[in-house]
Parts: sequence; structure tokens; C-alpha cells
Amino acid sequence: MSDPEDGANRVELVSHFVRHKNAMVARGDFGPLFEDHYLHLMQSGQPRLNPAQDTQLKDALAGLVLHLMSNPRDFTTAWTLNFNEPPMNLFVTGDSEEGRVVGRVFTKDVKVHPRPLFYSQTSRPRGKDRQSTVEFAGGDLFSAVEQYYATSEQFPARLFHLEGDKAAMVTAHPDADLEWFAQLTAEKVAQLDESEELGFLERRSYHFACGCRLITIVRVLVNTFGRDPEKVFAGQDTLQISCPRCAGTFELTTTLFAEALILLDGAKADEK
Repeated sequence: MSDPEDGANRVELVSHFVRHKNAMVARGDFGPLFEDHYLHLMQSGQPRLNPAQDTQLKDALAGLVLHLMSNPRDFTTAWTLNFNEPPMNLFVTGDSEEGRVVGRVFTKDVKVHPRPLFYSQTSRPRGKDRQSTVEFAGGDLFSAVEQYYATSEQFPARLFHLEGDKAAMVTAHPDADLEWFAQLTAEKVAQLDESEELGFLERRSYHFACGCRLITIVRVLVNTFGRDPEKVFAGQDTLQISCPRCAGTFELTTTLFAEALILLDGAKADEK
């Protein structure tokens, strides 16, 4: 469905508890989110991804949303997957409060390690930030997420591609039927409504969006270079700035910079 405010396509995920198996399943159709991802690539002028990169990024976006859906609403999570053959960093981040998810691929100046690494950062408003780093094997994103869950999360998880752009994640809770869990296939997950007794848990929506704004970019510039336009612009009248999260571009003039400083000063005054 399309959001009337920003035009973004919302994807709706539904979670159920699998009774007598002590497991949870989260499912959704990610086609609309992928459409907005492709639209963003075109609008931001990013280099075209090769087929392998395209598949990996889409799977990472779907995997992150399924992960968010399986955790409390106040979670904000960022994943960076570092590959060494070929060198690539894949970054995705999102939250459930705003329902935003975004991601991109980095192929330049990538530092490689002996084995691929999965970096995870999770923050909550009333809790400590949590970070973990896990080695994983292979280039399959769903398998990488499963390996991350096996090491860093409280419950094991399995991810499945279903029909079209649909995907699902099943997490095993305490006292789960682990034999049933291990024998799951995409076909069995697609038929859970008929084969198992499901209890509805929750419905959430997500969309492809970064939330980056020029005022946020200016705040970062000020923290790095200070307020002097000469230091920020280095003799230029205009800067082309790229968002590190989504690669969206902003044009910043000295006039806009001065106006942004006034807004930042006003925000500080309101906080006092």
C-alpha cells in the first residue's frame, strides 16, 4: 500500500505464534519495498548493482525487516556485512517505530578480513546499545542471518524465500520443537496456516526510507569542521553532499548553510 504523505510503498508484515511448537513466524511480501529501493537507486544516481549484489541487498533488507518484526517495537538495528571475495560492505538499518528501512552497497576502499564478518548494532531508548561481531560463511544473506542468530541472539532463527518477493522467518522459543524446526522447508512454511495452529500476534508496516535531511547533514559538518564557512566550503560556493546511509545527494550553498545555523541555534535555545 502507498503512504499518502511521502508516497512510499508500505509493506505489511504479520506475525503468529505457532502453538504446540513454541515458535514464532513473521511473514511479508517485500515487492513494494524493493520497488522503492530501485526508484531510490535511479533518483540518487548510484552505480547499477550487478545481479549478485542486487540479490544480496534485497535479501538483507528483507532479513532486517523480519528481524525487526520479531523484536520489540523500540528496537533500532543496523547491520554491516563485510565480504572479502569480492570485497564489499553491505549496510542495512531500520526501526519499527517509524517503520523505516534503508540500505546500500559499498565496493570502494573496502577493508577485507580473513573471513566474512557480520556486524550488528542495536539501540533502545531505555537500554544500553548492543554490538556484536560474528564470522559467517558463504554469500547467502539468509544463511548469514541464521549464523548470526545462532551466535548472538537469544533464539535460533530460519529464513525462507517464498512465492515471488515473499519471505518468512521462524524463530524457536524456549521449549520449541527443535526437530520440527530443523525440518522446516519453504514449502512447509508457506502452508503453516493449514498444517499448524497459529495464534495472531501483531501486524506492522515498513517502507524504504532513510529519513536523512539537509539540517542533519549540516549538524554533522558543524561537529566536524566548525561554523566557519571558509573551513566548511574551502573556497567553494556550493557543496554536493552524499548521505552515508542511503547515498542520497544534497546541494548545500553558503546561504543555506547560514540559514541552517540559525535553525540549529534556535533548536538549542528551545532545549534550554
